[in-house]
Amino acid sequence: MKIAIQCLCVLSRIDHELVEASTGHILAKFLTALQSPHGESLATPAREFLSLALSFHTKTRTLPAHISRLINSCAPSPQLSSRSIRAFYDGLVASPALALGHLNKLSMAVRTFITPGQTFEIARRVLDMLQEIWKRFRDVEKAAAADRGQGPRKKRRKSQSSANTGKEDADADAVTFMLATRIVGTVLTSLPLHTITEAEQARVKSMVAESLAGFVREAILVGADAAASGRSARGHDVWATQVVAAAALRLRYMLQSSGHALDGHDDQNDFDKLAAAIFQADDCLPEYSIEIVSLNALRSHLAYSWNKSFVICRTIDLIVTSSSNKSYLTPL
Repeated sequence: MKIAIQCLCVLSRIDHELVEASTGHILAKFLTALQSPHGESLATPAREFLSLALSFHTKTRTLPAHISRLINSCAPSPQLSSRSIRAFYDGLVASPALALGHLNKLSMAVRTFITPGQTFEIARRVLDMLQEIWKRFRDVEKAAAADRGQGPRKKRRKSQSSANTGKEDADADAVTFMLATRIVGTVLTSLPLHTITEAEQARVKSMVAESLAGFVREAILVGADAAASGRSARGHDVWATQVVAAAALRLRYMLQSSGHALDGHDDQNDFDKLAAAIFQADDCLPEYSIEIVSLNALRSHLAYSWNKSFVICRTIDLIVTSSSNKSYLTPL
């Protein structure tokens, strides 16, 4: 496989059009490249191909199409089971397309080569794509919750194999959402807003703010809802919902701290609910708790409603817990 990727790099240098039609399929393969026996050796040629593809799309001013492909490539292979997805979670997060080096190059390309006419459209497109992934997860999770005896009852009980399939779909969609937020967050926080008029800037920021107050907020609160439902007869898959919630929290933090969203929704009640979720969930993922604390730190006016000792003690607890839950941690 390493030789195959190296051949793709050679073809790309000669004329990227030769491989352009297959780029989407190639990017999807890179997601699980590190899971192979020789995964480490595949990372270098994979990163090289990603750089060549990015260079081609910057020169041709077709970055929006390339970004869409990157987001579409975030879906894990259907061949991975729910257990495999959880076991390979760290590897999926560290895939070549999501490595810090590539994300930095993508950020620079967006800042430099996205034209004023493309700025609003690319923001709208990436948010729409992320919302579609969220809707897919939400629908699958609701169906799985019903099969577990929570939520709207089904007229006919599904088989055990069907229930397991629903769980696998929920895990896959949760990881897809988490991976996609990395791309979406990088793109949105890198948009060259200074190149467009104030009216257009307001349009972009307003659209981002609407998404934060809409489906992103739903994704954040689904983790708190799962914790609040209790340990017995829980109607949600805790792992999947907290992966989604942590990713949504990270995205909100990135957008609010970068100034790419207008101040709008008053989320005081949301933070109260999230604070309670940390205490209620015995199996709270460390990254989920860390994102809650990080976002709280951004909102300094909440210091009066959150006890400072809670933040300090919880952060120390997370550091200790992370040593025994390393497989669930992702880079911030």
